[in-house]
Parts: sequence; C-alpha cells; structure tokens
Amino acid sequence: MAAAGLEKEVLEALKCIKQGKNFILQGGAGSGKTYSLVSLIKELFRENPSYKILCITFTNNAVAEILSRVDNNNLTVSTIHEFIWSLIKKYQNEIKKVLVSLINADSNKYKKPQGIEGEITIDYFSDKYVDYDEYYSMTPKNDNKVKISHDDILAVAEKLFENYSKLSDILKDIADYIFIDEYQDTDPLVINILLIHLKKSKKQNIIGFFGDSMQAIYDGGVGDIYKYLEEERGVKDYELEVIRKEQNRRNPKAVIDIANKFRNDGLIQIPSSDISAPNMHNEEVIEGSVKFLYGSSNINYDIIKKHDIFKSWDFSNGQDTKELRLTHRLNAKSAGFENLYNLYNDDPIDKLIQNIKGKLKKINDTGEKTLDEYAVEYRKPSNKRDVINNKLMEIMANEDYSKSYNKLKDIPMKDIYTKYSLNPDSLLSYKFNGITGKYEAKSSRDKILQRLDLLEDMTTLYNEKKYNEFLKKTKYRITNREDKVKLKDVMDYLTNNQNITIGQVLEYAASNGLLHEDDRFTDFISNDGWYLWQSIKNIEYREYRNSIKYSNEYSSISTQHSVKGSEYNNVFVVLDAAGWNNYDFKTIFDKNDNSNKALRTKRLFYVCITRAKQNLVLFMPTDDAEIINKAKEYFGAENVMKISEE
Repeated sequence: MAAAGLEKEVLEALKCIKQGKNFILQGGAGSGKTYSLVSLIKELFRENPSYKILCITFTNNAVAEILSRVDNNNLTVSTIHEFIWSLIKKYQNEIKKVLVSLINADSNKYKKPQGIEGEITIDYFSDKYVDYDEYYSMTPKNDNKVKISHDDILAVAEKLFENYSKLSDILKDIADYIFIDEYQDTDPLVINILLIHLKKSKKQNIIGFFGDSMQAIYDGGVGDIYKYLEEERGVKDYELEVIRKEQNRRNPKAVIDIANKFRNDGLIQIPSSDISAPNMHNEEVIEGSVKFLYGSSNINYDIIKKHDIFKSWDFSNGQDTKELRLTHRLNAKSAGFENLYNLYNDDPIDKLIQNIKGKLKKINDTGEKTLDEYAVEYRKPSNKRDVINNKLMEIMANEDYSKSYNKLKDIPMKDIYTKYSLNPDSLLSYKFNGITGKYEAKSSRDKILQRLDLLEDMTTLYNEKKYNEFLKKTKYRITNREDKVKLKDVMDYLTNNQNITIGQVLEYAASNGLLHEDDRFTDFISNDGWYLWQSIKNIEYREYRNSIKYSNEYSSISTQHSVKGSEYNNVFVVLDAAGWNNYDFKTIFDKNDNSNKALRTKRLFYVCITRAKQNLVLFMPTDDAEIINKAKEYFGAENVMKISEE
C-alpha cells in the first residue's frame, strides 16, 4: 500500500511500475518535478529497501541535491557521462572495436592516430588502454593511453549497446529502476540506449523520464521524445505512458495564465492546491503582475529600469531580481566587464589571426610567411565585407592595437597562431561545483585569470574573516602586530581600489607578499600569453571582479539560457535577438510558425517568463503595429505600453 500524502502523479507512476510500463512525467515550469522524483524514490525504498535505483541528472549540483534528500546505499545518482563510463570502461576490447569502426567511418570527427595511413585495425590498440579525459587523442603519451573525451563517450556507449546485447543485461542487473531527470536535455544517443537497445534484454526493469519538452533550450538535447522516436528513428512501439503534472507551485496567477498561452502541447497549468506552496499566500495563489513594454531599439536599458514599473525592484540584488538578455555580449556592458569580454571574444588582432588561420588550413599552408605578409596577401580592399581588410583598418585606427600589431607582424604565422591566439571559453568558465558547494575556476582558465582567481579567493576569505584558510592559501607571514596592520592595509586597498588596472593589482599583490613567484605564470605572459598580457594588464581590475560576480550569478544580469531551473521574485526579460540567427522573438505570437527557429525561440521565451515568482516585465524593441496588437491580445491592452527616453 502506498504511503499517505503522495501526489497523484507519483501514485500514477507507481501504477505504471506495478503494470511494468515505462513512463514520462511531464510537468510545466514550477510544477515540482524533482520533488515528485524524490517522492517516488523514497516510496519505492519504503516498499523494498533492496531495490536498485539509478537516477541520472545533468549537473553535479542536482546530484548533490537528490543525494541529500534520500539516504539509501542502493541509490546511485550520477551525471550520464560519469555513469556510462563507470559501466563500460572495463570492456576494453569491445571499446577498441567500436573505436576502430568510428575512426574508419566516413567522418572527420574521430581522427586517426598520427602516422597511420589507410584504415586503422584493432592491432593498433593491442597494448593500449582507452581512458576518459577532457580531450580526444588516439596518439598515446608515455602512459600508453589513448583517450576519448566527454563528447565521445555516449557515441561509443551507444555502439556498444547496439552491438553487444549482454550490456543491456548488465545494466538491468544493476538497476531495477532508471529515472532520468530533465529528460528533454538528454542526448538522443541515451534515448537509443534506454528505449531501443535495452529491449534486447529479456530481463525486467522500469524507466521513468521526468521533465518538460517545452523547456528544451539546449542544443543536443532530445527535446520531444515522441517526435524523436517516431520521426527520426521510425520507432512506434516504445510503450511510454504519459503522466501530466498540471499544478504550478512557483509562479503567480498572472504568469501561469500567460505561460499557458505559449505552450504547444496541450498541458494547461493550474495553481497548486497545496496552501504551503511558494506561490500561495493566505490560502490563495499570489496574483502577481505581467507587463509588456515596447519602444526604440536604441533605447538605453538603464532608462527603462527607471520607469515606475520597477520602483520596488532591487537591481543590485541578483538573488531577488534578474534582467535576462540573450547573450553574454549583450550583458557584458551592463554587468561592467565590456572591455574584458571584448578582449576575449572580439579582439580585432585575434579575429585577424583566426581568419588567416582558417584560410591557410583550407590550402594546407603551414604558415611560413609572417602575419603581415599573409594579411596583405589576403586582404581585399575593394570588398567592404572582407574580414581581413576590416580588421586591419580597425587595428590601424587604434593606437594600442597598432602598437601590438607592429610587435607581432614580423613573426611567422606558424608561431603566431600557436602562441598568441586567445581562448574565448577561458573568461566565463568560473562555475559552481554542486559537489563541493563552491565556485571554482575550470582548467580552461588561462594563467592570468588563474592568478587573478587566486587573489579573488584570498580577498573573499579575508573579508569573510576566514583567516586560517586565508593564511593557508596565501602563505603570508605574520610575525608581529605590524604585519597584521600591513595586511589589513593591503586588503583594504585591494577591496576599495578597483579602478586600478589588472597589471597594477597583480604587481601590488606580489610586491606585498600576497602572491608568490609562479614560473608558469611568468612563462605564460612571456610566451604563449604575451599578447593577452599586453592587453589585459591595462584593463581596470573592477572589470575582472564584475566578471566573477556575473559568472557566480550574483549580478542581476544573466543570459536567458543560464537561469533555467532558477527562480526570482522579479524578472525583466529583454526580447532582442541582437542579430543571432538562431532566435527571432517576433515569432512568439505566431502559432502557425513551427520552423525550428520559431520553436527554439518560443521554448526559450517560456523558460524566461516562468522564472518569475511575483513580477514579470518584458521589453521588445519594436514599433511593428501587428506585433503590438498581438501583445495586447495576449497580455491585455492595459498591460502593454510604449517606453521612450523622454
């Protein structure tokens, strides 16, 4: 008998399990799908503590959250890549056979080992071990290991399950139940394994999917499982029972009503009947508010935020209020790190180098000539759209850029694009680790950012009065009272003087004993990172601090993709695609437009508006009368208004 107080959706899932049916629990934003998942796991363990349950999530943070709610050694919670690798890594011979087939296939994705001509054979791998790492390499180093990366594991695993039915038996032996959280973000290869290849095993287990296809906003996810199986795989007999979770525990009534108008799957959400739900007050659902603003594309967003609509909003509190824009590029200026962002993502010298590199790759030119020789050779002054010509003009028009270019122009390209190019992924890779509960810099951070990150950690620890941890990290020597006074002066200076440059900050910290000599840092700024150092050292230190605040989501400004799963009292959404071809917010009111771009935009729009727990304001830069009239139909004429800078 099921425990009392279970949600009806959990009871329906239990019914499916008793009948031996796989199922999907489909719930809109704020419906508490993870709560249902945890409740189901707890109830199954209540019935039988020896059940073996595997729960797949997509972030370490989600892993930690679920493990904190359920205490049973028979529960395995893992990200898909970690679990799959733990399952397949022991089958080295089979992995090697799959790699041979993938490498020999007509694809450039799986590169051959260096020095191998023609097709590769299994003999090549006879004395090698296949390991999992951050990168793909079929040419072993001293450890005699070849390596497949994060991107390769699922492809290898799917081929293994396709070719070796014994794997399906093994997976069913170790998991009576497999539950997938946020199924819409699952790689289609995982769906192939779970709903196609596992059928080869006669053993029994149950698979349950929890999520919402309307919130499939990341590239690479399966999105709608039914559409994928039927249209792309031609599979009709996957036998997946649908459970709809209609209650909404997060959003106020105004947001629920609007969000329902933009769903395309027939699921209509209703306010929660649980009087303790976050969106309830005095046993009634919070009413909330939704406003649609429109105006000039050139309007200053800071002007918009001074409107009376935002009078009670606190844009300095990123945990309470969020301003959502489509890209980091749109956010960087308002978040206060525009120059730093542009250096990593839109530096004209780097763009010039990368463009020349692309041309040389096409003709297998090894890059013996100098940067300037290639730049002159490939420029087309008569063509206004020519990237090389435009970047050269931009460089020569700026004194700082032209000085740097003059130092680089006589270096052979073969040396330049291995030593002086920039890594855009380095800047915003300071992310939350759900296992440790801390924000940590990923290994992709360059040596300059890593040194700044170390200083940031010290500053945070000192300001939080965690002096023992601070002293361990800095190794700062305190032998008397004068040392303590000096340290306080140094930390006050670093905390309160952020208008000094990054170069000045690092020099000051080193000269005052906070940062010790680091040969790797010195080597980097002298060699591989020379050009980056020449540029970044002159940018104000506050821009680095602002980029950390932005990455940690302490800033009130975020990208629209980054807030999925989050919630805030007040949400301001800017409906401007900023020239990004993948999205067009003008399609959100057209129910007949089912193009990939329109569907992608509508899903992102739905995710954004359902973050709001109280107030939602949208701004679209438009004067299109048809769009404005449509907005009035959706939001009500009284909630649609024009904004101007006057």
